[in-house]
Amino acid sequence: MINTASSPGYQEVKDHNGRVYRVGESPADIMGYGRMVMLFLPWIGMMLASTLEYGWGAASGTVAAEYHWSLTTAFWNYSVYVLFEAGISYFNGYLREHGILKPKQAMLIGGILVAIAYYFLAHSAAPWISYAGYAMLGGLGSGLVYSTCVNTVSKWYPEKKGWRLGFVDGGWAYGAVPFIILYGADFNTHDFITILYLTGLILGGGLIIVSFWFKDPPKNWWPKEVDPQTFSQNKLNRSLLHNPPAIRQLSTAEMWKTPQPFWMLIEFMLIAATSLFGVGFYYPFGTAMHLGAVVIIAGATGFAFTDGIGRPLVGLFSDYVGRHKAMVWVYTILGVTSLLVLWAGEAHSDVLYVIFALLAGGTSGSLFVLNPLMTADYYGENHVTQNYGSIYAAKVVGGFYGGFGSAWLIGVGGYTWAFVVAGVFALLAALIAYIFLARPNKEQMEHAVQLVAARRAKSGLSTSG
Repeated sequence: MINTASSPGYQEVKDHNGRVYRVGESPADIMGYGRMVMLFLPWIGMMLASTLEYGWGAASGTVAAEYHWSLTTAFWNYSVYVLFEAGISYFNGYLREHGILKPKQAMLIGGILVAIAYYFLAHSAAPWISYAGYAMLGGLGSGLVYSTCVNTVSKWYPEKKGWRLGFVDGGWAYGAVPFIILYGADFNTHDFITILYLTGLILGGGLIIVSFWFKDPPKNWWPKEVDPQTFSQNKLNRSLLHNPPAIRQLSTAEMWKTPQPFWMLIEFMLIAATSLFGVGFYYPFGTAMHLGAVVIIAGATGFAFTDGIGRPLVGLFSDYVGRHKAMVWVYTILGVTSLLVLWAGEAHSDVLYVIFALLAGGTSGSLFVLNPLMTADYYGENHVTQNYGSIYAAKVVGGFYGGFGSAWLIGVGGYTWAFVVAGVFALLAALIAYIFLARPNKEQMEHAVQLVAARRAKSGLSTSG
């Protein structure tokens, strides 16, 4: 290992690949408390921000009835929400990586916007009010929270992020379960506004409180108790065998000069469509199939619960088989179980509907674990917020199908084709992962860096000339 720089409290070293590590500082030196805080607070933040997305399927029926909306109008609202929730992630990443918007500020703004979103939903006499308030402001708020929380884990746990990222990300799903139960059981027009007020107060207020403890480590930070060179060459570590650290830290421009991000984007679009379809339509589908109220709620809440529980398990599984191989297995299971949910519902089988909804839920959120893990493992942690944000933005397209597109298909021909398309999308995503998403090699990485450097040099030359 080569010592490249030093300063009071830390030194910068390079490994055999030339990657720089900043070692010597403990989390307490940087922020005054242990990094475990940066595991549990993002987890809490994810739980608090998730109901805008995961609660919509249970809330949409009452909202549509109260405001006399069609199913298409209600789920266009959902698609607009996803547009802003996913769209803000890249910009949050850019601002965060350039020191313009700190994670504490992003969480604070997100909490305020989440609270405001529920006020707008409680007073959406016209659809555009909900689109502007719930969908736009709520999407921006929850997107700020999501992108801040999920990437915080990769930054503070660069050497062991598999199940930890899955654990934090899981909060995004099962955090909404109490509100799904509340909306499904007691969300009538009599207490409609009161429940929405309370939801906004609890969720937005909680996010504001936890925001004050968020902090990023310095660029290239590495835990001082772990020798990075010894760690990266440890052949006995099963996770490292399949998921070695990134060869070097790549910027977003450099990352996109390698082949994998293009296919990650396509894979993400497809699997996000399947996932968001499940989030939005399992509850309305159970209602349309005249399943019992308890079964409908169990299917919807069970989907969200196993979605959350499944994420750390998927992260752990990917530690042992590799990120892109885990994608193949998990996406295939999601595609098959999505079709089985359709079959069970149309057969009016309460038991099978719940079983298959639970299985689909357990794999539904896997893309939100495997893609950020893959991004950090392939391209490093320094720019992971912006790098993953450029992939996560593909959720916009998935959200269009998972909301408005599915509602349109259901209106034209019922639920059958909507489920079939969702299942096929997941299977196509598994095929893409199998063929195109192996780790970039050293030559691809170096070529990407050279291309960006040449472009910048040419730009600088033309500017000076």
